[in-house]
Amino acid sequence: MSSDPPEPTFASPTPPGALPADGLADSALPDPAAAPATAASAGTAPSPRAPRPGRRRATVVLASAAAVLAVAAVGTAVGVQAARERAWEPVPADPSTATEANAVQLVLGSCVEELPPDGPVERVRVVPCADAHAAQVVGRRDSSPEATWPGTDGAAAYASAGCGRLLLGADGRERADGVSFVVWAPSEESWADGDRAGLCLAVHDEPATGSLLD
Repeated sequence: MSSDPPEPTFASPTPPGALPADGLADSALPDPAAAPATAASAGTAPSPRAPRPGRRRATVVLASAAAVLAVAAVGTAVGVQAARERAWEPVPADPSTATEANAVQLVLGSCVEELPPDGPVERVRVVPCADAHAAQVVGRRDSSPEATWPGTDGAAAYASAGCGRLLLGADGRERADGVSFVVWAPSEESWADGDRAGLCLAVHDEPATGSLLD
């Protein structure tokens, strides 16, 4: 068995507020300028002794358009919130099929098909651990939701505590030759969005199958 791997390296997940890959459907809002023409706009002069139904009708039409706009705006806000929740929803630890996920969706046991390049981590492809993969989440350490931003170095130090071979299962330690460790800590932007998860990933020299947590 090889000697202990070097200290983990660090990368920061991209702020997790990014919408899922399919994004949001465009919301078609009504155009108040497209309201039906009123009697006044059509050139029909109202009787001087009678009420002005054209003006009243225009008021109702514009009020209705405003109400539709308000309802549409509320619906859009609800849609954005739902999309945000989907973007944060944890993925299964061992999914039945490959799936794209944001960094904040990874959980203990998630197997990642390929590691992204050095730098901010965007979306990754999570695969069943029985499939060939480059890395696996073997540890997770969350900061308190009430904690203040500790700085980049502080977030990395907190996330890296305990990250290493001891997190692996008995069989995993037997197969740990050629395994190194990487820590993904929240960025300042993702922290501001509520991200508190620090992840420890075991990285294989070559694509491997099976879980290192066994």
